[in-house]
Amino acid sequence: MQSPNRLTKTIVPTHAPRFSLQRSQVRWTLVLGDLLWVNVAALAALWLGVQRSTWWLAVGSWDSFSAWFVFLSALWFLCASVMDLYDLRVAGSPRRVIGSTLSVVLGTLAVYLVIYFFAVPQSLPRHLIVFFALIAAFLLSVWRGLFALALGSGPLARRVAVVGGGESAHALMQALREHASAYYDVVAVFDSTRVSEIPTRNESGFDEVIVAQEDLAEEWLAQLVAWREQGVQIVNMAAVYEELTGRVPVEHVGKNWSVLLPLEQDATRGLNGFLKRALDVVLASSALLVAAPFLPLIALAIRLDGRGKTVLRQTRVGLNGRVFYLYKFRTMIPNAEPPGVALWADEDDPRVTRTGKFLRRFKLDEVPQFWNVLRGEMSLVGPRPERPEIVDNLQREIPFYRLRHVVRPGMTGWAAIRFRYGRSVTDALVKLQYDLYYIKHQSVLLDGLILAKTLGAILTPPHDA
Repeated sequence: MQSPNRLTKTIVPTHAPRFSLQRSQVRWTLVLGDLLWVNVAALAALWLGVQRSTWWLAVGSWDSFSAWFVFLSALWFLCASVMDLYDLRVAGSPRRVIGSTLSVVLGTLAVYLVIYFFAVPQSLPRHLIVFFALIAAFLLSVWRGLFALALGSGPLARRVAVVGGGESAHALMQALREHASAYYDVVAVFDSTRVSEIPTRNESGFDEVIVAQEDLAEEWLAQLVAWREQGVQIVNMAAVYEELTGRVPVEHVGKNWSVLLPLEQDATRGLNGFLKRALDVVLASSALLVAAPFLPLIALAIRLDGRGKTVLRQTRVGLNGRVFYLYKFRTMIPNAEPPGVALWADEDDPRVTRTGKFLRRFKLDEVPQFWNVLRGEMSLVGPRPERPEIVDNLQREIPFYRLRHVVRPGMTGWAAIRFRYGRSVTDALVKLQYDLYYIKHQSVLLDGLILAKTLGAILTPPHDA
């Protein structure tokens, strides 16, 4: 990459940019390619199964397996999404993408076998799934490896220029390096505060210009229009940053408040809001019914591990800033906090009891919060609710912090699966960025992905185990 100080008056495309895939096109190419090879593997597995068995005669014809193809495709897409197989950090790294692809194959196999155990007899083939897993592991690993080679510094790499300066440009460059270094080839960085930086000749032929500054001089605006007329894509820093990181760059939006909230529709209302609330009630009720026989055992273990209350009732800030009581099993020693003082929690907090560590590991301490969900004070998915004392402090320190209260708080959320425990104001800012991303993009599908990733984190051992 050239030094930004040497990029004055060097680049203006005078011809159409070469072919390269945009970020959304990369994702759709990966999704469609995956589904193609998944179905090829399913067809090959079915053919091999017919060669060694007459089981298929019991169901009549090959047409009877049409639902099997749809089922495997949906199952693959779900597992691939949970394993971040469509993330540019994974998709552009051959070694990492092959390992993740094999993990998705194993995950698909495991989920299929669990479903097969509960399915109606003869409704799903058994031995064919083994053939499918072996064939899919080979085909999809080859497909994903070749695509990663083409994407990373290859013919599909995206050549970009950055226009802007200051902290916004620095944050953008860091996001490009950390989340899409194999996809983006940054060929130019222009200081938009200097009109003399406007280039006059084409030498690099970039495909995209990312604008990292809100207020631009008229000369720079004219140059952006000229680039756009020549086929170069012009995008805003906030949009790129948000798509790459899953966070809204709240500290870099300036006066552009529309970046923070969706303008088209309010996802908390209408059909999406109705479905979200219906799923909350159904799933929370089911979870409480399943957990009911084990609640006395959990309460007994907490009492045997130390004196104190079994279930705690703590104040939290919820929807529209209203305070409510959150219920949870006690996991800390009695008097873990001085009266009237709210302390930051730590993932490895020394105040946590032995039973509390077990409950926290499997999220069992949060089972009483299903009652909060049924009462309408919380949702299954949303920003994690904070104590009023902490909220008061963070509202003074972080701009737009109150925006996280425009939706119901959740038992789990986008920030919860993407970031560690909050230990400081800096961590709270990062969590707010994730929360605002969820608020802008919330949907039943996103909620399903978050719940699936949360369940996966509970069932799999910690990385340091």
